[in-house]
Amino acid sequence: MSRLSRRRLLQGTAALGGVIAFGTAVSASTTPAFAATVSRPDIMSTNDWGASAAQGSLPILTRRPTHLVIHHTTHVNSDDFSNAAAKEVARLIQRNHMTNGWADTGQQFTIARGGQMLEGRHGSLDAVVDGTRFIEGAHAYGFNDQSVGIEVDGMYTNDVPTDAQWSSLVHLSAYICQRYGLHVDRIIAHRDVPGAQTLCCGDAFYGKLSALRAEVASALANGVDGGSGPSGDYPTVRLGDEGDAVRRVQVTLDVIGHDPGVADGVFGPATEKALREYQSLLGTGVDGIAGPRTWGALATHHAAGSTVTSGDSGTEVEYLQRGLKASSGVDLATDGLFGDQTEAAVSAYQKARGLTVDGVAGAETWAALKHGQ
Repeated sequence: MSRLSRRRLLQGTAALGGVIAFGTAVSASTTPAFAATVSRPDIMSTNDWGASAAQGSLPILTRRPTHLVIHHTTHVNSDDFSNAAAKEVARLIQRNHMTNGWADTGQQFTIARGGQMLEGRHGSLDAVVDGTRFIEGAHAYGFNDQSVGIEVDGMYTNDVPTDAQWSSLVHLSAYICQRYGLHVDRIIAHRDVPGAQTLCCGDAFYGKLSALRAEVASALANGVDGGSGPSGDYPTVRLGDEGDAVRRVQVTLDVIGHDPGVADGVFGPATEKALREYQSLLGTGVDGIAGPRTWGALATHHAAGSTVTSGDSGTEVEYLQRGLKASSGVDLATDGLFGDQTEAAVSAYQKARGLTVDGVAGAETWAALKHGQ
């Protein structure tokens, strides 16, 4: 795995100062009122992944950060999505950062290729749970005393993060925003920090930040319950998993023309290959993992040419409800009846993604659901 070459670029960055300003106006630093509760994500602590002790003291800032900064590690996009690989990348990052002379891992949190969320700098997890303090990092030169950083493992100049990474990033970002009272317009890329001489987090990933803010806003409005993936009928499933959710993925893939092999509920190489082919056509992260965006696309694939509205019923409405539930985590019955609850969910989804807000599932809304936006 490559060294973090972007870090060497940072060492030459000019000193920053003054008031931060962005193209998007930000509101005063008051705590926003969030409509729902974002559950605490399942985050591996530094102890869980075997971190070395910090070399020296880590400043504890007894106030809230003003921004959340998103990075990519510039590592090769590994196809190893295991917990062991996630822990190893966390250890690699820490070793590289300490080689730079830093006391510990630079960023507060890391998201591995399999979607695993890990604490980076010691003490960051306890600090965000507390919500009134944060550990000063070393991820955004000149802006570390104002921000918390998340590193998404991989190189995203041309590719985008995996489906599992995206799901975890939305959940973790929403949790951080809720605990620290941050508005979603305070989620920025490293390149947005004034004076930062970097293209981090990669052009392809950077192009998705507006969608990230929209999904975080939806999570803050509707809540997130459980781990990094959708719950209930839509658990995140991957190679080696078994059960009814896997079987439903296989059946759907077969119906839409991608051969997963026998629909036996066992997620084997044939199912992974078929899922990767489908994700490639969608233009989403190709990881062979059925996470929220892939579930949403699968659930809406057949109904993409329909228009459904209040009072309608049937299969298309059920696909719509399943797509909304998978894509945004909204608590919605999948009964095939387009009532007030479904109309409200459609309107909220449209508003969060900058679509025309009319509560009607037409071509624009189906396209967004199908592509996991």
